[in-house]
Amino acid sequence: MLEDIAPKKISLLEWSERFEKLTDDDIGRFTYYHNEEWGRYLQPPATFMVYGARQLKRLQFDNSLAALRMWGFVFNESERLFRARQCGKKIIATMGDLGTVPVIVMAFPGCTPFYPECIWWTPFFNESNVLLDTASELGAPEAACFSRAALGAFFKRAYFPVPDRIFASTGATCDDFTSTIQSIEHLGFDVTWFEVPFRRTYPDRIYDDAQFEAKFLKRTEDYLIKEYRRIWDIMAGLTGKENTDILIESIRKTNRLRALAREIMDETHNAETAPFPALELMTIEFGNLYGYADIDEWLSILENVRDTVQLRIERGTGIQPKNAVPIAWINPSADPFLLNFVEDLNLRVVDTEYVIRQALVQIDETAEPFRALARSFLHASLIGSTRQRIASILRAIDQGKIKGVLITNVLGGSHCAMETKLMERMIDSVPVLSLDVPPPPGITEQIKTRIEAFAEALHD
Repeated sequence: MLEDIAPKKISLLEWSERFEKLTDDDIGRFTYYHNEEWGRYLQPPATFMVYGARQLKRLQFDNSLAALRMWGFVFNESERLFRARQCGKKIIATMGDLGTVPVIVMAFPGCTPFYPECIWWTPFFNESNVLLDTASELGAPEAACFSRAALGAFFKRAYFPVPDRIFASTGATCDDFTSTIQSIEHLGFDVTWFEVPFRRTYPDRIYDDAQFEAKFLKRTEDYLIKEYRRIWDIMAGLTGKENTDILIESIRKTNRLRALAREIMDETHNAETAPFPALELMTIEFGNLYGYADIDEWLSILENVRDTVQLRIERGTGIQPKNAVPIAWINPSADPFLLNFVEDLNLRVVDTEYVIRQALVQIDETAEPFRALARSFLHASLIGSTRQRIASILRAIDQGKIKGVLITNVLGGSHCAMETKLMERMIDSVPVLSLDVPPPPGITEQIKTRIEAFAEALHD
């Protein structure tokens, strides 16, 4: 079976050859929405290249069955959302808050949340500017975050079903994406706005949470509670369900998801040799936001990944040499190829700040549920100071766990323009490379040369 193969990264062609060794029973074991008739998703990555994800021919993938499940499931999401609509599920778009509103939505039976902005990877996987060009024609300029691809997707109505409801955040959020959501609203889509407050700190009037050292005003927490209750009331009216016990159960399931992802990340980052690749780990970290529109199956996939990681650690095997240089990565790379490229230079990602810190926090199951949700979100990456945001990376540098930091900027992303130079000044004891990720066709030779020079300096 594939679990017994020595770990390494392989190409589409190699995956297709290995896929032939799987039986129909193997393939039939894994389904979304618990449907054995049409819910199968286990496919070789080459299938999705044929469907349009042309960049896959340049990428390398982990060779485990767990990774195959993961990629098949992730690339199946568009089909899954349309199937959900056919099944009578309500499709709820949650935009901008990154991680908390889906916990409310998932509490209601038959409701499926998704993040339209996560389609920002599609232009890179597809090696196509169709969505970005469409967004530009609709008023979202090139000097705006790649998440503007969501505007093109809403206009085309082909990448996901028309949502039954759209919840969108404003306030202490990305200015560019808020503008994108306004443009989506101007297309005629009904958007329910809620506000995310800035995390102000005053030492004499704060709650102090040990997790990520977040400090915040009580009135800030109270404000968020009111916003989450308003979202709850709207969902209750949409579904006819009002008992908050279902929210408590959703919190428990979300905590299980976050704990599994945290376990995988911690064990991978702390292992003597990297047991799982950075690209797959980034995909896992973003899965915390909403379980890729089927949290039950995503939980099962993560258990499979965790078992694979633990088995590799026990055997002392991995996908990189033991002398790989540990680095931290700040901001997710819109171009997935970068994560492959950096590992090929024998750099190992052991810490991340992908702007979704709030999706790693355990939600207090003993507190009143709306207060627990507010407290967990108040650890969010982008609603406080830059020093708070990178505090864990600074500690890891002081402890000698990180030898360099890579910052991948989004051209036009407001937080990148405001924070990158600040972070460069704060991270003054190890080399730092910051670069703007260009739109498709992707990474240029100049960018590759800069990363190669960065890696060479770290290896000296």
